[in-house]
Amino acid sequence: MILRLLGPVELVHKGRSLEVGGPRQRVVLAMLGLNINRTLSTEQLIDAVWGDAPPVTARGQIQVAISTLRKQFARAGRPDAIRTRAPGYVLELPPESVDSLEFDRLVTTAREDSRADRVTEAAATLRKALDLWRGSALDGIPSDSVRPVARHYDDRRLAAIEECLRLELLLARHGEVCAELTVLIGRFPLREHLYELLMLALYRSGRQAEALATFQRARRALVEEMGIEPGQELRDLEQAILRQSPALDLPAPPPHRTV
Repeated sequence: MILRLLGPVELVHKGRSLEVGGPRQRVVLAMLGLNINRTLSTEQLIDAVWGDAPPVTARGQIQVAISTLRKQFARAGRPDAIRTRAPGYVLELPPESVDSLEFDRLVTTAREDSRADRVTEAAATLRKALDLWRGSALDGIPSDSVRPVARHYDDRRLAAIEECLRLELLLARHGEVCAELTVLIGRFPLREHLYELLMLALYRSGRQAEALATFQRARRALVEEMGIEPGQELRDLEQAILRQSPALDLPAPPPHRTV
């Protein structure tokens, strides 16, 4: 059984998505899923569902939502997953059963591999982490309590993508990186680091003119949308490309380590 939060909220058992109910049940499940093995009070769940205007029947409706979710967990072979614990409820699941926690674990592993110069392993692990995503985090959950966490995970996803592409540039995968970055810039036209990576990938592919044109594209987007010039790192990269600085060349691989 897998609880999926990196996209529309889903409870999956044996490859099949189980029906978890309407928006109220989905908010409750999302809140419990974001706080695995930690007790959430009934008041926290009420606030997540209704905000500052709960109905007088709010506590009863939360109880109904919990009952509905318990039935679905029972169908997935986990009838005791949601426990009543004062002052509310706790969802007890192993971390590997929740995709957001698995994403966190894989990103941490990739960071450790990168620090140890295990670039190939780090890039592969990040790709595995990114494969867990099916859309925006907690997509479709109508709750002010959930939205900040969703934005946090979406930001972490983009940071993981950038780090993965940086590592793949070190592995000389310039062509694949160029194609992926072009798509990403179309989605995030104000993200300067994406332009930096694309400029470097184009330059290392022998496409200096296109790399410089990418800088101009970044400058236009930033000036027109935000009224600001590109940051210092992006400007320094443009100058390094104009000079054909040796510092931009692909670094030599680290020496083979023997155990």
